[in-house]
Amino acid sequence: MKKILASIMMGSLIFCLSACNMPWQKKDTQKEVKREVIQADKVQGTMKDMTLKVGVSNDMAPFSYYDKEQKKIVGFDIDLLDKISDYLGFEYKLYPLSMKQIEQKIKNKEINLAIAGISITDERQREFSFTDTYYETYLQIVVRKDSQITDRKEITEKKVGVVEGTSSAQYAEDYLSEDNKITYYKNITKVWNDLEKGTIDATIYDTTGIQNYMQEHADNTNLSVLNEQLNSEESNYGIMFVKGYKYLDQFNVALQVLNNDGTYQKLKEQWIKTKE
Repeated sequence: MKKILASIMMGSLIFCLSACNMPWQKKDTQKEVKREVIQADKVQGTMKDMTLKVGVSNDMAPFSYYDKEQKKIVGFDIDLLDKISDYLGFEYKLYPLSMKQIEQKIKNKEINLAIAGISITDERQREFSFTDTYYETYLQIVVRKDSQITDRKEITEKKVGVVEGTSSAQYAEDYLSEDNKITYYKNITKVWNDLEKGTIDATIYDTTGIQNYMQEHADNTNLSVLNEQLNSEESNYGIMFVKGYKYLDQFNVALQVLNNDGTYQKLKEQWIKTKE
């Protein structure tokens, strides 16, 4: 991914994009690379009069999910998208899709981008363009409390449920034993339901989504989370576009601006109430 240095002309403030460490990013130990200089005040409003089609999830709380009371898609990702659109000037329409559908529709240019807790994996980066990381996370394994499973090595020969097309599914395919039976689901709600009933023995999922579920069902869940942190190098979230997307730099500048003016942190405190 191209590194950018954003020179943001707000009084005497100068910020850097991608090459600096954001609160959602670990310290970058990679070698310094050539960076393009962008004056951010010339980026603001540059996507005015555009309407973008955005792929989202209706089942990935707290990032992007359908709220039955409000009867609409809400979440951290949606509010972050809204702030980016305010800065860059574009309008947008949301399209709730599965991860498989998102990938296909971006390839076919039926949607312009997707923000749905999408992990920046090596495999995806070969086919799509991503913004810099906007949220750092990892995978964990969830089992039933009565399973006596305490380590990932103990899920050998067990039934593991994952959401198809996700980084969790890819991890299961890459690292689980041939003796495991992997069951693929359309959404995480069905995974939780089957795990609670004992239809499957375990699942692998993003830690923030796990913590959100465990907090919402603290009084009645039969589930337990293993402590191991998995796949952290390929779990972090980015906004996904068709390969070589023309306005990728603008989105990266907008993310940097929202970080530096405090907007990002406010949204995070509002939506993500889980431990890190």
